[in-house]
Amino acid sequence: MEYLEFRNARKDFLEKNKRKDHAFVLGSGDVLLSAPHGVSQVRLGKRKVQESGSLCTALLLQQLTNSHLIAKTKNNFDDANFDPACEYRTSLDEFVMRHNIKYVVDIHGLASFRDMDINLGTNLGRNIESDVKIFDDLADNLKRAGFVVSVDQPFSGDIDTIAGSTKQKHKSLWTIQIEINSNLTNKKQNFKRFLKLVSIIENWIENIKNK
Repeated sequence: MEYLEFRNARKDFLEKNKRKDHAFVLGSGDVLLSAPHGVSQVRLGKRKVQESGSLCTALLLQQLTNSHLIAKTKNNFDDANFDPACEYRTSLDEFVMRHNIKYVVDIHGLASFRDMDINLGTNLGRNIESDVKIFDDLADNLKRAGFVVSVDQPFSGDIDTIAGSTKQKHKSLWTIQIEINSNLTNKKQNFKRFLKLVSIIENWIENIKNK
């Protein structure tokens, strides 16, 4: 895949779904990818910029793994990863039940000034307690490949987030919040390294889909 193809996928997806609050891409299996911050949002009255690389990444992972995907496609003056009641979360909850989802992988973008490549949010282990090994597999593989990985810092995927609240509502779920540094997703010169990271996450998703 070329860098421009990767970036343009987001534009095409948003144009296709611009009248909707959010959109689904149906895949197969029991993994649901989530990208709530691919468009701008409003949190406590303050507008926040989009994490464009997060939606690009989610779309690529959906294509590679044929997992299900839900993504925010319109700013409705809300924040799907903060507001306890919003269209996005309601639809996500319904989808989880209807499609027997076991894993929710919520994808975000880290600001470029952060000193880690990827942050894995587990809500201090609460969101992954049903199977810690698959978390260790992801973290260890990323570290072995030379990526700087942090856990629950600066973002933990706590009860206010999609990962935390969805886990609380559906106790059998396994959820994680994955934050990828925008230096990797948004800079062409780092694209090869980014694709290496995506390959690790792709293989990890394929492994948990086959459990």
